[in-house]
Amino acid sequence: MKKFFLYAMMMLTALTVTWGCSSSSNDDEDNNGGGNQTTKWIKTSGTPDWKIDWFANDEAPSWNGPVVERYESWMILMVKLQPQLAEYSTDKDLMAVFIGNELRAVAKPAINLGDNKDVNFILKILGNEDSDKSVNITLKYYNYQLRHMFTLQGNEKFVPEIVYGVEEPFMPDLLTGSSKYPVMTKLSVFLPSAAQQALTPQLGDIVAVMVGNECRGLAIVDEHLFAAPYDISVFSMGEGETGTIFYYNAREKAIWNTGESVALTGNEKRVDVTF
Repeated sequence: MKKFFLYAMMMLTALTVTWGCSSSSNDDEDNNGGGNQTTKWIKTSGTPDWKIDWFANDEAPSWNGPVVERYESWMILMVKLQPQLAEYSTDKDLMAVFIGNELRAVAKPAINLGDNKDVNFILKILGNEDSDKSVNITLKYYNYQLRHMFTLQGNEKFVPEIVYGVEEPFMPDLLTGSSKYPVMTKLSVFLPSAAQQALTPQLGDIVAVMVGNECRGLAIVDEHLFAAPYDISVFSMGEGETGTIFYYNAREKAIWNTGESVALTGNEKRVDVTF
């Protein structure tokens, strides 16, 4: 089951990734010359409150459990919810598994305790399928507080009486199946030496990708300080949107609009930010 929805899974890296998109109040603005563009610094009163807006307007599903008598076999799947979604989880959330168009399992959160909680769903998937053949499996998760449906699809085998996700946690990247942001673009953002000398990157600096006034993806600078590019997952409503890269300098408490714009097409791209 390790390859279950493998195309949709992105493992967490050493880079600490946060999501968001709104900014703090501004005090003043300084303009400094920079190459072939004007570098704009916006002084802030503190760290910008950037978060992706995951709130949507999807209707709650009316899933009823499968008719047990129709099926001869079962398999168990335990799904651990990503931290970015777990913080919004309530006991009204629902997760379901479909094989083809048939609902084969539905569950509410099994564990939902306090802040910084782990949220798991235990799904008993019913079936009559031949274990030698792959079938189309769809995993759907509805977050009640966000009013947001997340959907992942993959081809897998139905293996009777097998339990997945207990000994080795299974945490699919449901964010890549967002109904609000159906396109995810992976950007590798790098500061060349000239830009690093001007900025002196340090722990706590932030690289953000904005679409208009909305932040669609960001990364917090860690110990490697641009020794290698930072991978940022950027979410968009369609392939026609364009993101602009911003850089927050924690030492100066200032936000820099780099002027670097990127078409969000769903294809991986590298961006070298010039100063």
